[in-house]
Amino acid sequence: MLNFTRGEWIAATVLLLLITTQLLFSALYEAKTAKPVDFTELVTQFEARVQWVEDSMENARRERYADNYQQNRKEYFPFDSSKIRKSAPFEKQEKKPQYTIVKLELNLCDSADVVVVPQFGNKRAQKLVEYRENLGGYYSFEQVKEIYILQNIDIELLQKYFTLNVSLIRKLTINNASYKELVAHPYIDSYLAKLIINYREKKGNFTSIEEVQKATNAYQVLMDKLSYYIEF
Repeated sequence: MLNFTRGEWIAATVLLLLITTQLLFSALYEAKTAKPVDFTELVTQFEARVQWVEDSMENARRERYADNYQQNRKEYFPFDSSKIRKSAPFEKQEKKPQYTIVKLELNLCDSADVVVVPQFGNKRAQKLVEYRENLGGYYSFEQVKEIYILQNIDIELLQKYFTLNVSLIRKLTINNASYKELVAHPYIDSYLAKLIINYREKKGNFTSIEEVQKATNAYQVLMDKLSYYIEF
């Protein structure tokens, strides 16, 4: 096939015009001899030449398109697709966890650690740590729900992201604690603090949580909570 550039196309057009001019000149010259001229063959030849030029141009265009396609294909896909090995049949593999959760110790972590846990923002993280410091530490994940803005926290979420070491709880020495120290604890109000101090002044030191309960008539539920925070 012919591969015409723009310059070759112009040259072919000029050549076609010259041939056509020659044919017309010959026809006019013969007309002067008074012999009848048959223009049918002349027209047929002219149409054939025009068609030949058009076919050549179309073939050249297709060849250039094919060459460009192959060149671009090699540039963007520089591999032989016939040599690609068929992949092995897909085998279902057991899913593996993408990461391992590093749990925080609830009685040691600070707010900067807690803020990255789901459902915790800056405010919630601060309240969690503040309440722990007031208590002296947590003995149960359920205590987190005692914080107003964490009443709806999911216990399973806490168990997922935290550990809880009860031995880290900071205890209050009930026989030496002042009134101010007693009322600072979330589970001891001013009335209970006064009863404890009055009993100490009259009867002496406490020796057990049962004695504290008897001296103050406090609810058993409260005494159960305080048992984690009082030492004698």
